[in-house]
Amino acid sequence: MKDSFLSSEGRIGRGLFVLRLLLFVILTGATFGGTYQFFSEWKEGHHIPLGIFITLVVGLLCAFALLMQLIKRLHDAGKPPFLSILLLVPGVNLLLLLYAAVVPSKG
Repeated sequence: MKDSFLSSEGRIGRGLFVLRLLLFVILTGATFGGTYQFFSEWKEGHHIPLGIFITLVVGLLCAFALLMQLIKRLHDAGKPPFLSILLLVPGVNLLLLLYAAVVPSKG
């Protein structure tokens, strides 16, 4: 089975989940840094909102991909996928990601 970032089918282990989580965080941060740097110097900084918009679009795509990876990880740990709704609760979302990163696989 081909593993896809945008599919919730299948299972992934702890290491791959953490690696993908870091990838999405770094991608969003690098997009923000790059667009802010570029648009702050272009036309005397009048287009910074465009850089913020681009960062929001990339961030939302990364958040969706992370949601799919979390569902795979919860499935691998034998937990119900509806727990992923806790990503919407501030503070609890970080605890859920930490939990998903450390809970052992059920096989």
